[in-house]
Amino acid sequence: METKKNFIIFAIIFVLIAGFGGWYIYHDLRGPQKEKEMTESAKVGPSQGENVNVNVGVEPTPVKLSSEEIKKQMPDLNKEIVIGANISEQTKNAAIEKIKEITAQLKKDYDRREEWLNLGIWRKTIGDYEGAKEAWEFVTLIRPTDAVAFHNLGDLYSQYLIDFPKAEQYYLAAIAKEPGTPFYYVKLHEFYRYFVKKLDLAENILVQGIKATGGDSALKNILEAYRKDLKK
Repeated sequence: METKKNFIIFAIIFVLIAGFGGWYIYHDLRGPQKEKEMTESAKVGPSQGENVNVNVGVEPTPVKLSSEEIKKQMPDLNKEIVIGANISEQTKNAAIEKIKEITAQLKKDYDRREEWLNLGIWRKTIGDYEGAKEAWEFVTLIRPTDAVAFHNLGDLYSQYLIDFPKAEQYYLAAIAKEPGTPFYYVKLHEFYRYFVKKLDLAENILVQGIKATGGDSALKNILEAYRKDLKK
């Protein structure tokens, strides 16, 4: 029965994710590592503790930086391509080609959101998690109101760099940037539920998401199934 219910939950999540269109490509190319492995290797818990409450109000106005200040914080586009992940020869060659292609474009124009997001994906694919972090952090600098890079950093810190307080911080930031997007509540729910085992926070974030999205049906279904599982 548990397997069947988990299948239903993930089916709902899949339908939810599918509705967000093209930007979801930036989420991942390889998929998360196993939940058990991440839980056992984690050293710290979430920074927000037991009283997390997402502020879905108006975001503060981002600080405007000059082009010179932004360029000073730009990642090194001549960074060596080192394969640190166990990937196929085909994937390795594709990643190297893409990284070279993207960095060439960014050297001509650094203010390209999609290229930085994709550079982070390919750096992550080859196992260069620091390189992925640098690319996505730069997106948060040049596009401070865009939620995608914040979400990607949440995934990176929860599954690869293993820093749960930072993961929570970035997941919360993604929600704050786009409080009306159900997907981000689902991801934070999964983080609380499977990684840090904070079941009350896992429920609370869905409740907040339902309120913030005007009663999203997929979030309601996930919450209902989750509460049923808690009663067992």
